Amino acid sequence: MNTKINYLKKKASEKGKYLFILMLLPFTFSCLDDEGPNNSPYEPTAYVSFYNGTNESSDIQIEVDSTVYDRKSFDFGEFIDYWYFYTGERNFSFVDNGSDQSLLDTAVTLGVEKAYSFFLTETGDDYTTLFIEDSLESPVNGKALVRLVHLASDGPEVNLFQRNHEDAVLESLSFLEATDFVNVDIGETDFILKAVSDNQNELVRLNDIHLREGRIYTVVIRGKLGADSNSADALRLQLIRNYPNY
Repeated sequence: MNTKINYLKKKASEKGKYLFILMLLPFTFSCLDDEGPNNSPYEPTAYVSFYNGTNESSDIQIEVDSTVYDRKSFDFGEFIDYWYFYTGERNFSFVDNGSDQSLLDTAVTLGVEKAYSFFLTETGDDYTTLFIEDSLESPVNGKALVRLVHLASDGPEVNLFQRNHEDAVLESLSFLEATDFVNVDIGETDFILKAVSDNQNELVRLNDIHLREGRIYTVVIRGKLGADSNSADALRLQLIRNYPNY
């Protein structure tokens, strides 16, 4: 199968806020990288999360530099929070657990004390991944941070609205793109997705979510616009909390 990788660089956040969250990362993540006699606990590390937006029928297993990780597999719609990884060039493979065949292989370079996210999806028969360097700024007082990731291959360019807000919270996002994190109002709310070409009609809505002050979230557009609304791969919005111990 053909493979594709997209790199989206996030703008650097304010230094003080960046360092504050970095101090919290070791308390948030599980250390699951290689453990050998020459590996020092003080060796530089990076942090990587994973989201499975494919409709692969078998579980997917993550391998890095031919090492199989403790978590054997993960399903469609599942999010794996940040793991420690040693820095430098690393080879990631996403393997069909049923056939033991690699669905996608890619090499990425991980920087010291940086956080990244892999979002898996497909276009037709081709598996692809969106690989993002995550910004680590804190929300402003009284707000939460939210970003939008578009993994619906047949979905249009979209805007994301919040209940009782006339203007879009996040705008003009196409397939295999991700926005920066933006500050949004907290409390009980809905997220509403609309096509840029038709802001009068909803594509899909995520009802009755609660955004808490100071927290960081990702909203994923997953599934297929053309799928039956009652099917497992119907178009959906999914809310993920980043840095859950922060």
